[in-house]
Amino acid sequence: MDQSIVMPRVEIVGSFLPPEELENALGEMVRGNLSREAYHEEEDRVIDRLIDREIEAGLQIVTDGEMRRKSWDRDFWEGFLGMSRERIDTGHIYQDEVVRHDLLRFNGRIEFNPEHPFFEKYTHMQELTAGRAEVRQTIPSPGELYMRILLSSNGDISKLYDTPESLIDDIVGAYRRTIEEFYRLGCRHIQLDTGVWGRLSDPEFDRTLLLGGVNADEVTDTLLQLINRSVEGRPADLEITLSIAADETRVPRWADEKELAHLRLMLEKVDADAFLLPFEISRPEDINVLRWLPEGKRVILGLVDGSLPNLENVDDIVTAISVAERYVPMNMISISPTCGFKVRDRERQGLNYETQWTKISLLRTAAAKAALK
Repeated sequence: MDQSIVMPRVEIVGSFLPPEELENALGEMVRGNLSREAYHEEEDRVIDRLIDREIEAGLQIVTDGEMRRKSWDRDFWEGFLGMSRERIDTGHIYQDEVVRHDLLRFNGRIEFNPEHPFFEKYTHMQELTAGRAEVRQTIPSPGELYMRILLSSNGDISKLYDTPESLIDDIVGAYRRTIEEFYRLGCRHIQLDTGVWGRLSDPEFDRTLLLGGVNADEVTDTLLQLINRSVEGRPADLEITLSIAADETRVPRWADEKELAHLRLMLEKVDADAFLLPFEISRPEDINVLRWLPEGKRVILGLVDGSLPNLENVDDIVTAISVAERYVPMNMISISPTCGFKVRDRERQGLNYETQWTKISLLRTAAAKAALK
């Protein structure tokens, strides 16, 4: 392709489905037929191959596929000092989300842990890529931890923590120092995953908040504070991406006025460098919300469903990119799946290991076609 032609970059949300051999190894470990050490060795082999394949697929920013995680959020939080987990392993790719089965516990104040296990995993990723691609570290947003504690306490944080104010300060402190350490280790791309922003005006979620005496507007202000304080003063070459594609079952209702108010505030006020936003490919008009994206911000359009095997139409993806280009220069636009590939019920949804690579190939075809329009 002509080097003067600008093509949207293809990116991923972060997680990949594990291959069959890793799932089999997990089953053997759960049944007591394989040691934990042997299982981790299999994990290493799978991640090694995954990185090679990501690079072969043309991805410029890669992840470890979150292969080592039992849950997309709690594994990270458990690495902080002052936090532990009462876990019931189920053998699922991601563990059951039911709170009573996997409870966060506090044995002190939430603090930065210089021995956080994610640091070693990140260093391993850097060694494997060997400069062939950039590495993105995905972690749950600080607002997710706050919301988990808020909902677990039925709106009364003092049941689980000293005060709401000290909880916010401690979360911010732990995240700030963790992000600083990732940077020291060479990380230049950190993605904060959140499922909260896309649910703040969902009637059922609103009802849950109200039962705890919590106002959704107040939650929005707290989430803004948590994110912005956590990344404040970061180095100029550290890109912070906010992904609201963590929930595989739901794309935000961009056309809903109440929900849009929260989402617009996110775009205008969150101190992120890039936003990964999922859209319904059948509603390209929703992408007009990018008119509220401040100048100089990157957008990653989630346009193909990462939770289902059916293939979207290339021309529909190209149309969506064209709408985005009204507000964002092509060199600031990327395209991606709407969610991570590591879905909870892959059998029912008809996914397999090769499906995710087919989706990435589809995005590359669409990006090339969009560049030639």
